[in-house]
Amino acid sequence: MSSDVTNHVAITDIPPELIATILQYLEHNPTKTYYSDLVRISHSTSYLRQAAINAPNLWTSIEITDKPASFELAKACLDRSGVQPLDISIRMNKRLKSRLRGLLALVSYTASRLRSLDIRVCLTDADQDWAQIETCFQQLETPHLQNLRVEIVMFHERTSSPHRTLPIPHAANQLRTLSLSNTTPDPSSLPTLSTIKSLTISSKWFWDSPYQSLIQVLNAASSLEELTLKRTAALTYGPRRSPSSLPVIPSVNLPHLRHLTFRNVENDLLALLLTNMIAPELHEVTLDQTEGLNAADPNLRFAWNQIPISPSFHSVVSLDIDIQLAVVVHKDQLAVFLAQLFPNVKKLRMAWKTGREFVQAWTFYWKLINSPDAVGQVSSWPELGEIVLTGQDGVSCSKNCQTLLEDVGQLLQTREKHGLPPLDLLRFEVCEGVKTWEGYSVACHRIRELLSSPKALDILSLGKRDSSSRCSQ
Repeated sequence: MSSDVTNHVAITDIPPELIATILQYLEHNPTKTYYSDLVRISHSTSYLRQAAINAPNLWTSIEITDKPASFELAKACLDRSGVQPLDISIRMNKRLKSRLRGLLALVSYTASRLRSLDIRVCLTDADQDWAQIETCFQQLETPHLQNLRVEIVMFHERTSSPHRTLPIPHAANQLRTLSLSNTTPDPSSLPTLSTIKSLTISSKWFWDSPYQSLIQVLNAASSLEELTLKRTAALTYGPRRSPSSLPVIPSVNLPHLRHLTFRNVENDLLALLLTNMIAPELHEVTLDQTEGLNAADPNLRFAWNQIPISPSFHSVVSLDIDIQLAVVVHKDQLAVFLAQLFPNVKKLRMAWKTGREFVQAWTFYWKLINSPDAVGQVSSWPELGEIVLTGQDGVSCSKNCQTLLEDVGQLLQTREKHGLPPLDLLRFEVCEGVKTWEGYSVACHRIRELLSSPKALDILSLGKRDSSSRCSQ
């Protein structure tokens, strides 16, 4: 008798509950065609269709877009989802004026069932449209809401327009994730923020939002574990406040914060928060300033060496830096400021150009320290074990890659002179042309001798990112 026996089971013999469980796996499809796949499969037989229609948990995700068909699908989902918690996404850019009232009515109607609400709309009549949104949110009661994301885009509104605040729904005691763009929580909503774990705020101008409201929000979010601040407007080189004129603010106390990210925020706010924040559990910091931090005009430069470094973040072990330094005259000051502020970094990840210039600045300052006892004057990261430089674009010539190899070697030599432990990983990218440099093998050999093992050096060749080119023995 053959051991290969195929047992066929009629679809009608499979319990509807099991069919519904199997169909739920369609949600994990990376192509995000869940409902298209669900409808196509369930329409293959009447039994499958009935099993799908009668399974409320298959219809809990509602997505409304500019496409008219999304409204019909949303109505079907509401009819079939029963009393299940709902995940609603509204993303509309066109003809919102005639639809806004109906969309807000849908949010109000489903408020008691909302588990996740994601709204991105473009308003044409900023004042009137915003008033409708504000009134709707003031009246919402969302006891099951866990995730809230609101992005409001204003057409024909100047960047100097008054800052707008959004009421967070009442009774949102399960709210864990909050993301707001071009608005901040209304002061009346501050008690609601005590439960959130992740907060993202995007704004055109943090300093003029005003920054005092942001400080209040952060202090109200006492359970916060992850914070991201993004500035959406391009940085301009208008008048900058000097460090000596920064205001005195209450300490920002975030006892559970572990991940902190700044993206393109003003110097003023960056310095103000970093020097007034108390976060004893902070573990990872990302500083992504894609625009220049200073202007070429000396009167507009920000003197980072005048910022008091107190308190330092001794718990931070991972630092990710990507800063456009083309017009930053005080890059050496900023490099030292960061080294002092985060004295116990173990993992350092930097954009290629940022890293090359920061490595030069750190090496210069650390070379000035003659004795190990004086290292603490400028932190030389005694626990540092990993440096990764990323983002080489392939345009830079081999001369720049050659300079990088020399600078990294000098940095490692300086650390060795102070008796600091060697790195366990040094990874960066170089162009193919640098391998024709006569000093390439010697530079690699010198770097490898200053690391914990030969395998600690990992050089990636541009154009061959899937395989690393190790320095030859």
